[in-house]
Amino acid sequence: MIRNELNYGDVYLIPRKTVVDSRKECDTSVQFGPRRFDIPLYPANMKSVVDADACEMFARRGWFYTMHRFSGDIVRFVADMQQRGLFASISAGVNDDSRAQMQALLDAGLSPEYITLDIANAWCVKAERMIAYLRERFPASFIIGGNVATGPAARDLESWGCDAIKVGIAGGRVCITKNKTGFHRPMVSTVLECAAAVKVPVVADGGVVEHGDIAKAIACGATMVMAGSLFAGYDESAGEIVEIGGKHYKEYFGSASQFNKGAYVNVEGKKILVEYKGSIGKLLTELREDLQSSISYAGGRDLSALRDVELIRVER
Repeated sequence: MIRNELNYGDVYLIPRKTVVDSRKECDTSVQFGPRRFDIPLYPANMKSVVDADACEMFARRGWFYTMHRFSGDIVRFVADMQQRGLFASISAGVNDDSRAQMQALLDAGLSPEYITLDIANAWCVKAERMIAYLRERFPASFIIGGNVATGPAARDLESWGCDAIKVGIAGGRVCITKNKTGFHRPMVSTVLECAAAVKVPVVADGGVVEHGDIAKAIACGATMVMAGSLFAGYDESAGEIVEIGGKHYKEYFGSASQFNKGAYVNVEGKKILVEYKGSIGKLLTELREDLQSSISYAGGRDLSALRDVELIRVER
């Protein structure tokens, strides 16, 4: 039997009676681990999206972030962020290089507030071992495990010790996993199943095309939403600026691309050029305003209003 499953573009939310005088009254903040953030959205931990400067900018604005794991001195990054009175949020893989980075943090007496286990399919024995390693050595850190795409996988990561689960496989704009391997799952179905399966928060990672997709992800049960292409192309985004025909673009590439790996080995990502968009400030303001509008249409004053709003399927 072949199931029918849904993406963000296949569903919409049914409006309710608005109870606020102005959508500006609506509170978009969210508690995630030990801290509260201004909005349940953050940029993907990709080398072509965030760097140390971008992470500091998001932290100072009261947004969550996660630094990517592909280059740089992670000890210096954590030390710098914590010395500036901000929080440190880093990524880790499952191989020896990631264990060496984690050991370097331990040797320096540093413990980041957030650690994201960042691998393509976290429903595996290597992830189970790495989660146990992190849980034992960084007991005070909030550990986000991912990525997975099913309820049983999410339950396993929860039982292995994760404080939150990141869900979504092959949904990103520069991910070609579904083309190379045949494996993918639409995001609405992914988030609904995974959020219902666990008690810990779920992060919906990938597939965000429109700003309204953020509200849809929350309505499906996500606590946080991660997006990559949404944040690409800005001054504050990582990535090189290139000029073609008098127009400026920024590079945006997947973590499993040859441009990130440095070699054409097990490639499941690609590079695209995104139109250069200037400063990111206007986008961040608009994202918050749009989510405030979503809350007002849901008939509430904060994000809880989106939790039981009715979703309907539409034919495209």
